[in-house]
Amino acid sequence: MAFRALTTAIAIAHLGGTAAYGTSWLAARGITPAELRPSYDFVIVGGGQSGLVIANRLTEDPTKTVLVVEYGVVDRNPAQLQPSSAANYPPALLYNITSVVMPTFGNRSSIVFAAATAGGGSTGASLARTTNAAAPLDYDAWALFSRSDWSFSGLLPYFQKSTQLTPPTAKFAKEFNVTYDLNAYGKKSPVQLSYASYQWPGAKIQYKAMLETGVKPNKEQGFGAYGLVWFPSALDPVTVTRSYAVNRYYDPVSSRSNLHLLTYSRVNEIVFDKRNHAAGVSIQPRDTTAILNIKARKEIVLTAGALHTPQILQRSGVGPSALLKAANVPVVVDLPGVGSNFQDHSVSGAAHTFATDVVPNPSSLVNNQTFIAWADELWAANRTGPHSIAFGMVGAWLSLRNLAPTDYQEIAAALRAQDPAAYLPSTYTPEQVRGFKLQRDTIIASYLSDKAAQIELLFEGSSSYPLSLEHPLSRGTVTLNTSHIYSEPIVDFRTFSNPIDPLVLAKAIQFVRRWSATPSYQTLTPTESAPGAAFQTDDELIAYIRTSSGATTAHNCCTAALSPRALGGVVDADLLVHGVTGISIGDASVMPMVPGTHTCATVYAIAEKAADLIKARHHLRTRSTHDY
Repeated sequence: MAFRALTTAIAIAHLGGTAAYGTSWLAARGITPAELRPSYDFVIVGGGQSGLVIANRLTEDPTKTVLVVEYGVVDRNPAQLQPSSAANYPPALLYNITSVVMPTFGNRSSIVFAAATAGGGSTGASLARTTNAAAPLDYDAWALFSRSDWSFSGLLPYFQKSTQLTPPTAKFAKEFNVTYDLNAYGKKSPVQLSYASYQWPGAKIQYKAMLETGVKPNKEQGFGAYGLVWFPSALDPVTVTRSYAVNRYYDPVSSRSNLHLLTYSRVNEIVFDKRNHAAGVSIQPRDTTAILNIKARKEIVLTAGALHTPQILQRSGVGPSALLKAANVPVVVDLPGVGSNFQDHSVSGAAHTFATDVVPNPSSLVNNQTFIAWADELWAANRTGPHSIAFGMVGAWLSLRNLAPTDYQEIAAALRAQDPAAYLPSTYTPEQVRGFKLQRDTIIASYLSDKAAQIELLFEGSSSYPLSLEHPLSRGTVTLNTSHIYSEPIVDFRTFSNPIDPLVLAKAIQFVRRWSATPSYQTLTPTESAPGAAFQTDDELIAYIRTSSGATTAHNCCTAALSPRALGGVVDADLLVHGVTGISIGDASVMPMVPGTHTCATVYAIAEKAADLIKARHHLRTRSTHDY
């Protein structure tokens, strides 16, 4: 597979798909605009993954009313519940956003993945990779930035509260060396995790080859994504269908009289009173020009995602004052961190052809009609077999020492020697530079640790492998379009603006070459097809990476960071926005740094913790068990 095709496949696997998508499955509103009340105790802006979690928890108190305003719809297409939907995200359920052209990215722009549907990323994110926590070091750094309990130990109860694991069969676990620890999960938690009933035999060969490189197995990825791990899918073990925010957090409580969900509507602004208190929101249903003003008696909770949470704040007068003035938006509070610190996992890759591949393999489900017929029959009979695989279940989260055993310390030293401001956006204030310096120092520490991943390499017996950069140094921006503030935001990933990022990916490609040279891997008789023999030195590989990689794996985050204002942060340890009152944030925006893993499980944990913080400060009643 040519590498441009590989990166396209990676994008589709994360949140892609171009098949025509009719509207017959797009459900009507939970309520209509005419059914809105003049005020609610809580208004949640964004009914994505985190918004639905928080709505569920706040409405446990029947005396408090909650309105959720969602730009998209509730997708009821049965196909979106199947394992195969991990590689199919209908365009009708995505925002139509393209980044700016980036000079450090081969003068290319990038698609920007953002879900415009209830349930957000949990509706379309790859089912097989929504379940793992990052290395504890990553979250412990959050605690350092916020000077609070946003550490791994502080978040672990919320990972457990949100997810529950059904173990694999003993036979499957023995055959494929699958390990797990149920202590990483809850016992009555909403989101169901399980393992596919089938795996490609080539995965066993590649797993053994990974061990031969010296990568150590990790018993349980729920306690930290590093080393060689098996990970479950977000699939109900009984129905073998997607388990996600809509059917596990919203559907079971949708009949609560104190919960209203308004879909297909945009929140234009948060309305502040003279004391800079968030008093309400202005809402515009997308099929009308009418503006509806709704009051929030207690709090507004922003959960519109890493692109639209900062955009709504900026439209409302909270953000960098120069940007707001350019857009003719009255400044409520000058908060430069809103929309900065933008991060995602960029992705490169490598590919081979196999002269002696094992059969069956992933290609068999495409080009072997006999095998396809067998797989279809098995799936129809009892929902087992190859069709139960969402998108792989095994991978390696590789340390810098794994990638560059002879020069990882030199790379760390080169990063330490950088001027912290040298590769940041020109708009950064001294406070933001200080905040980035603290981030940089934590990344240096992770470079020197064997328990922190710098590259994610997934495999399942296939011949091509995405290589995701887990701790990027490049920092992007999400800003208002100053000429039309209600259009989509201007997104600049600034991918590879820090030159160490593509260097780490170059080391990852060199690692793949060592992996493919191991005795076990050589039984497949591999020949490298991407990048190819023409790219050998670091500089050659970096040039290749800049022009062929992907800027995103749909892990947008960090644009309203949990940090003090003195470090360029946007929210405090209680997730309350600096400089105003009555508004908090509970989505991926608040991550100070992107964790070294897929972000879905972390978003569930953030939302669960956010709900507890809100309930505590407003003295809400709570239930000790789930009501479903």
